[in-house]
Amino acid sequence: MEETDQLILDTANRLFSDHCGAEVVNRSETGQFPGALSDTVISAGLPLAWVSEEAGGVGGSLALGFHLIRLAARYATPVPLVETMVANLVLAKSGLEVADIWAALVFDGGPLPTVDNGAVHGVISHASGVVNEPLLVVPVVDGERIRVATFAMDNLNIEPQESLAGEPRARVNLEGVVPVKLSPVVDGMNEDGLRQFCALVRACQIVGAFEKITDLTVGYVKERKQFGRPLGKFQAIQHKVADIVGESALSIAAVEQAIRALSKHPEPFSGDQAVFVPVATAKVVTSEGAATVARLAHQSHGAMGFSFEYPLQQFSRRIWCWREEYGSEFYWSERLGMNVAGELCKVDAGTRQVWDIVSR
Repeated sequence: MEETDQLILDTANRLFSDHCGAEVVNRSETGQFPGALSDTVISAGLPLAWVSEEAGGVGGSLALGFHLIRLAARYATPVPLVETMVANLVLAKSGLEVADIWAALVFDGGPLPTVDNGAVHGVISHASGVVNEPLLVVPVVDGERIRVATFAMDNLNIEPQESLAGEPRARVNLEGVVPVKLSPVVDGMNEDGLRQFCALVRACQIVGAFEKITDLTVGYVKERKQFGRPLGKFQAIQHKVADIVGESALSIAAVEQAIRALSKHPEPFSGDQAVFVPVATAKVVTSEGAATVARLAHQSHGAMGFSFEYPLQQFSRRIWCWREEYGSEFYWSERLGMNVAGELCKVDAGTRQVWDIVSR
């Protein structure tokens, strides 16, 4: 990692540590938007991590942005930082002006809305980050190509929702609405490319939560005593902690591989075949691991883990939600299987081996 990237991550870590304690996250679930955290994050320029310096951003690499997303997940940051980072990257790729406020990419992994005669038609059932009146950024289909539309929240039919983790979600009805701005056709962007990118974002968030859950669990079993000795001295608990660490390490490796693959590609939203396999693998591994990590962490904590005042539940609920968004492990496993089956049909005896395809 470059020195500048590490400096940005260190700054973000201090910022989150100072302004995003467990009580801030809990209060956000009761409707109290964390204004101090919001102002500090925007002032630091973190939502512009993927925007070039020429456009007023940080000019960070894809890898930097994904590591920032992972770090934000370790603190369960209750501001739409991740959604704004992705929205601004989409805006930058489309040639539209990036947002200097919070923004939300209105895309839930389902079919994109269409645009006809300047009006957008479609409904997004489960949009994230629609909180505190952000700029809404919506990829739309024009024929067979993608354009990007922006909307203000005024006069839109928005039904507020909430995830299991208390994070804001919304049903956004754009039927017949004329956007504030509509970009020209965007080259190198398609629906599946957007879906893959957002799936990797969720995989990074799951990994960040895994790291926090690991820290909480290790710390708890060291301090909590039962039958006269720390819980961590019991072999059964040691096995649970070891399995948590193993799942976390496996997920980190899968996510890092996917980030490297995507970083080599000039168009992050193109859905290129070379990127599909590592991204799909990362989402499968992290989503599968979410069930195991949450179960073992709560077993290790006992009743304490379910307490609203104790932070474990903030992260276990989030990974349960993130594992489903932009495709669960079942969705991506099926697609990986179809991909491998398609590759096997192309196997030419003497030039390609089945094992090469399955194990690459």
